[in-house]
Amino acid sequence: MRQRQADIATRFPWVEQVKEATLSYPRQERHLVGVSGGVDSRVLLHLLPMIGFPDLVVCHLNHNLRGAESLEDSNFVSRFTRRLGLPLHIETLAELPGTGSLEMVAREARLQCFARAAENFSTSSLLLAHHADDQVETFLFNLFRGTGSLDNAAIKAESQITVGTRNLWIRRPMLRVWKEEIYEFAAAYRLEFREDSTNLSRQIVRNRIRHDLIPEIERLMGRPVKRTLLRTIELAASEGEFLRSLVPKVESQAELDVKELRELPVVIQRRTILCWLRHQNIKDFGFDEIEAVRSLLDRLDIARINLPRSVFCRRRAGRLYLQFPNE
Repeated sequence: MRQRQADIATRFPWVEQVKEATLSYPRQERHLVGVSGGVDSRVLLHLLPMIGFPDLVVCHLNHNLRGAESLEDSNFVSRFTRRLGLPLHIETLAELPGTGSLEMVAREARLQCFARAAENFSTSSLLLAHHADDQVETFLFNLFRGTGSLDNAAIKAESQITVGTRNLWIRRPMLRVWKEEIYEFAAAYRLEFREDSTNLSRQIVRNRIRHDLIPEIERLMGRPVKRTLLRTIELAASEGEFLRSLVPKVESQAELDVKELRELPVVIQRRTILCWLRHQNIKDFGFDEIEAVRSLLDRLDIARINLPRSVFCRRRAGRLYLQFPNE
């Protein structure tokens, strides 16, 4: 076994990075693995047992957005999961629930599916196959869309969220692995996988970033830029971690004290409001909304600002609180 792992590490040096990223994961516990049928999740599922994760559950959600192609993805995942002898949690949507952007609604549907799988299989750990190219593309997408800080624009390597009544640890051990390296691994182990035809569609903003924007930046700069961007992202994440350590604990607070918040440095004010809104389950907010909430600290001529989805932030008696629809 050790010789085999040494051979893998020699041929694919990035495997050691994945192993290092998983050192804090409880290896003997059960882990859900989000598997779409694409090459990324297929490689992650193949790699995990190699580096010491014996108890895995495959999770697949058919969003039902591509007709027969979506169905074949589900059938493909079912077939190779049976062949691997792994338990499978699979769901198919009749339609996407809720309203909002397609990306946001689809993500919410996946999280609901993962939460049900976590309940059924008595675990709180979810492993996803986001990789370095995803990290760079997401960073640029969020940066141009507007975000509170550079580190908030990036995909987190590990985060804890609550879906309904279920707590999930979302873990992404492949964030430093490039797509080309994933394809090389899949070819070496002759792994079958599915290609999502929508990955080529220029109607999707992320695809335009991948196929048009990044190549154009590299053409103008005369050199590759993705590795430089990834290094910037990792530096921003380290600096963000330090700043987060200075943020007051507001996760469980329904209200914020205006005087206490006003006395904080502006950068910590923003991060405190960001943390508070996230834990109050406010969706689709960015820098402008954070600044609008911050304006309530000093402006006496306003006592209410609008947030997405018909939520208001109000100031009353020296406190900030949220008013939700129908309250």
